[in-house]
Amino acid sequence: MQHTKTARKLVIASLLIFAATLTTLLARQLNLGPIRTVPPFRAFGPKTAEIQIYEYTDFACPSCQAAYLQLEEMLKLYNGHIALNFKHYPLVSIHKWSFHAAAYADCAGAQGKFQEYAALLFKNQELWGRAEKKPAEFFDYAKKLDLDLSAFEACSNKDETIKGVKLEMAEGDLKGVNATPTFFINRKRVVGTLQLLDAAKHFDNLLKK
Repeated sequence: MQHTKTARKLVIASLLIFAATLTTLLARQLNLGPIRTVPPFRAFGPKTAEIQIYEYTDFACPSCQAAYLQLEEMLKLYNGHIALNFKHYPLVSIHKWSFHAAAYADCAGAQGKFQEYAALLFKNQELWGRAEKKPAEFFDYAKKLDLDLSAFEACSNKDETIKGVKLEMAEGDLKGVNATPTFFINRKRVVGTLQLLDAAKHFDNLLKK
């Protein structure tokens, strides 16, 4: 009898693991999964915009730099019709300092300077991205933008700041993100700058509906 109960428990446990795995795979396939609200300083455009873009990006990624510039132009061109939600997905296995960059960018955002700080990170990614030691540029940019350095440093060490980046990475994993930049445009998955430009060709048609 004891063997039967043990066998049943093993079967149930196996089924639960299978169900969880299947759910995750389906979520990735269908682009489902939670979409955490980004902080206001990482949300651009009206919430009611016809074109909703969620971007998972890495400040040390060259393609992400190109996408950043492209999205800036799109926001101007389709002003009021595009909402961009900027999400962190630092590729920590290949970019040593990208997680730190994401956290520092959010701390700049807490002082109202996310866009300016992000622009400096992207523009100079080769400089700080290849550093052996923790890049001095992170604080140099904060000084350049006249941020409160004490608050900036304190923010970067907060559990809340670090957790926020990690949660977005986990969300990206759930949605099958494995490269940057990855976009979800009206829930459709788009990877890389070329696919972004291709998707943008259809924006006018979307706005006609």
